[in-house]
Amino acid sequence: MSFTDPRSGSHRARLSVLRLLIGSLLLTLLSRLAFVQLMDPNKPAQSAGATHLGSIVVPAPRGEIVDSRGRVLVGNKSTHVLTVDRSALDQQDDHGAAVLARLAPVLGMAAVDLRHEITPCGSKVPSPCWTGEPYQPVPVASDIDAGVVFAISEHAEDFPGVAIDAQTVLDYPGGTLAAHVLGYTGVVGADDQKANRALADADTIGRSGLEESYDSVLRGVDGEQKVQLDPRGEAVGTAAAVPAKQGDTLITSIDADVQALAEKSLREQIHASQLKGKPAPSGAAVVMDPHTGRVIAAAGYPTYDPSEFVGGISVADYHKLTAPGANDPLVGRAIAGAYAPGSTFKLISSSDDVMSGAVTTDGRYPCPGSLSVDGRTKTNYESESFGGPIDLTFALQVSCDTFFYAPAVAEWQADQARVDSGKKPLEQLQAMARAFGVAQFPGMDLPADEQATGSIGDRASRMAGWKANKADYCAAAKAGYPDVTDPTNRAYLTQLASENCTDGWRFFAGNNADTAIGQGDTTVSPLQLATAYSAMVNGGTLYQPTLGWGVADANGKIIRTITPKTVRTLPVTPSVLSKVANSLHFQNNHSVSGALAFDGSPIQTLISGKTGTAEVYGKQDTSWLASWGPVQPGQDASNAKFVVVGMIEQAGTGASAAAPMVRKIYEGLLGVNGAPVVAGSEPASTMPTVVAKSLSHQSKPSSSGSTAGTARATSASASASSGGGQAPPGSAAPLPDVLPTPSGTRRP
Repeated sequence: MSFTDPRSGSHRARLSVLRLLIGSLLLTLLSRLAFVQLMDPNKPAQSAGATHLGSIVVPAPRGEIVDSRGRVLVGNKSTHVLTVDRSALDQQDDHGAAVLARLAPVLGMAAVDLRHEITPCGSKVPSPCWTGEPYQPVPVASDIDAGVVFAISEHAEDFPGVAIDAQTVLDYPGGTLAAHVLGYTGVVGADDQKANRALADADTIGRSGLEESYDSVLRGVDGEQKVQLDPRGEAVGTAAAVPAKQGDTLITSIDADVQALAEKSLREQIHASQLKGKPAPSGAAVVMDPHTGRVIAAAGYPTYDPSEFVGGISVADYHKLTAPGANDPLVGRAIAGAYAPGSTFKLISSSDDVMSGAVTTDGRYPCPGSLSVDGRTKTNYESESFGGPIDLTFALQVSCDTFFYAPAVAEWQADQARVDSGKKPLEQLQAMARAFGVAQFPGMDLPADEQATGSIGDRASRMAGWKANKADYCAAAKAGYPDVTDPTNRAYLTQLASENCTDGWRFFAGNNADTAIGQGDTTVSPLQLATAYSAMVNGGTLYQPTLGWGVADANGKIIRTITPKTVRTLPVTPSVLSKVANSLHFQNNHSVSGALAFDGSPIQTLISGKTGTAEVYGKQDTSWLASWGPVQPGQDASNAKFVVVGMIEQAGTGASAAAPMVRKIYEGLLGVNGAPVVAGSEPASTMPTVVAKSLSHQSKPSSSGSTAGTARATSASASASSGGGQAPPGSAAPLPDVLPTPSGTRRP
């Protein structure tokens, strides 16, 4: 008996309906395709005349950077940029060969190189080549002179496809003024676009300094020029445009006049020290408002001109700035350099000694000419002795090293007893140093790699350093420095390497004694020292130093205020800080080291300060002065309006180099030889009025044979006509090792 599923008929019916539906759809599609391709009378005309839109980015002019009185530090200026439109050239019988042959000598370059510049990059097209859109006019020369503008404009018929555009570029009216804190810009690279998809090839991005840290504020919003393209991708006209919006204005705490004063004083003192036979290769000066943490000036020598980076620095010029013999002009010593502070560190030692109970502010303690520590003799400067016990005030004034050695050795001994009993050391001196900001990241509003953290020696850091460098120590001890010609120096280095090989992990009592006078493994930047002394002056508030003060929009309206943050309150009573500060007020009798440099100046008794003379192995001494003022005799140090720190490498004692430099800065601040460089001889307290911007935000051609838009773009080799390519994006010079080799047991 057979059985038939009654549902099979319904299945076949549904399949038949589905087949009919699919067939109808295919027939309709084929019929429409045949009509469009074979019978539509308008189709050929539509195909021939079809166009589509392309887009060219119109980069926004960057915002300005102004000083604390509203004066422009980084602004904008109009310049002429010459572009070549490949689309227009390709429409000519010779593909523009004659135009390029006429243009090349006007620009001082070869026609073949010019052709390379405007050829779109590809797998078979080596650099230099054009990285932008194929239909986009290619900039081949910027900041062109009037002669070239005239030659092209007056003979436009000879240069079809060539345009001269008025465009906005960065301008540095002060030249090298404040270069290290302002920074420089560069073109956008692939890595930048991966990190920020909103960036276009034609954009300019901050590469260092404030330009980098406030890039999102300064960059603005790009505009857009629509271009009509034919089926071949050639530009045949322009369409709607969206204008670019210029970036906001960054208001800084830098005072341009104080900055210029600091740079001039530093430069002149370095030259004066060199005339006295000192190497004095570099230096720095910092002027700070101790009551706010705002930096008023940060000078470094040597320096550079950031305008060299506008439009892309040539490879040759970049190599000059980064060559071994250039002395690292891109490094801002005031903030990125780290150096042994010498006796300027005694602010911290004094604070530790009093707060730990090792000394009292009115007690008297020994100051011998020398002291034996770890079997080695440590001496005062020139083995000075002052005939008996002295108090803290006098110890600071004459900078007696042995006065500060003794408490540091006692601290080490107490800590070693703790270690021997299985406990952790307190390391109070190191803790106090960190509280003042030593060996701590400053947190300034600059890129992190442009701020020195500094260092301080302790048991943990010594062990870590030994583990990392033991192999080098032992290898050096075994080799014996055969390249060192001086036998005494060679023997010393070999002994030092041998000690480091076996005992480099040990932190001795002598190391702690060295720390107490700012030697050994201790290093700070001039900025860190200025921040520490500012905390002393203001009664104990350690600020995170800042350069930015506010942001204003295109209408000059303040839209953001940048307020310095409090890092911590020092673990030191205001009375102790006041005692230390008031002990160092300059007097006519020269009892305070550094006062001698102010002889003959009417402001001598208005200034206070602590000199430092830091020994650096293999080099001459680093000269320091950390100072504050003006303070009338009898007034408390908290009345000081400024903290000024000066440092010159390999220039001798603090009193002989740094102090004369700082004197010049104060004489300008207080108006000794004319009007004070700042009104009222005090830092600005209110933000300035910012002038509203009135720049044109879209480039416009002044002479063109091109049919496409003429918005600015940036070629990978746009500056070739004035010297070659440019440094790779993000290729700011790496910070060199500017740390001096402190005295003490460490790697030679």
